[in-house]
Amino acid sequence: MAINYVDKYGKELDQKLVFGTYTNELETPNLLWLDAKTFKIQTITTTGLKAHTRNKGYNEGSASNTNKSYTIDFDRDVEFFVDVMDVDETGQALSAANVTKEFNSRHAGPEMDAYRFSKLATVAKTNSNSVAEEITKDNVFTKLKAAIRKVKKYGTQNLVMYVSPDVMAALELSDDFVRAINVQNIGPSSIETRITAIDGTRIVEVEAEDRFYDTFDFTDGYKPAAGAKKLNFLLVNKGSVVGGTKHASIYLHAPGSVGQGDGWLYQYRVYHDIFVLDQQKDGVIASTEV
Repeated sequence: MAINYVDKYGKELDQKLVFGTYTNELETPNLLWLDAKTFKIQTITTTGLKAHTRNKGYNEGSASNTNKSYTIDFDRDVEFFVDVMDVDETGQALSAANVTKEFNSRHAGPEMDAYRFSKLATVAKTNSNSVAEEITKDNVFTKLKAAIRKVKKYGTQNLVMYVSPDVMAALELSDDFVRAINVQNIGPSSIETRITAIDGTRIVEVEAEDRFYDTFDFTDGYKPAAGAKKLNFLLVNKGSVVGGTKHASIYLHAPGSVGQGDGWLYQYRVYHDIFVLDQQKDGVIASTEV
């Protein structure tokens, strides 16, 4: 008998996957799915105002509605076989719940971030919104401000800027800030110097640097592709992107049920992808190391 863990524990598995990623907020809620892999986005376009002539009445304009279908291409799967004695002898450490938790936190979630970061960086480069540059404590504030200035029109509340640990460190040491740190607590104290926002734009540090490159090799898991560059930062207007995730299945097959030995067979499959809308393609800006 096979247990579909998506049906039985779907909400809990989604939470574990979401909490382990930086890019979960870029997902689009309530997508209009056409089938298992395709969703549709409606785009409304109107003409603008014209000068009013009192003896002529209203100027004629036009409004159009177009539907564009997006097909998820990133289809991933894996399976694990664990002998029943391995499960027993490890004190249930290799149980379905533990295997799934480990896989989500170390592989599925990180790979999802890597794919999304790299795809958005690639689109930014295609749209001439990417630059290779050196960022230091002397120029970091100016560089980030200049990038934010380009997309402020979308509303800073809709912007998120992902930055590398090196960029965050440079920002913390920037001479453009004047700060005073007073530690008055008696006993254990902590000092927090991270910059969390600039001009209303939220700053998110991507501490897991292995996910923050412009291109990846996804042949077996994920790793930076040959010639890949580290990202300095990736600035995203959330209204410019549309993304969806579909868990097709997470199955647990009991020993003897699939004819593959005396053990448990775990199968995991996931669809996900992210796209940049044509009308707001300038809302994704990337910066890479030289």
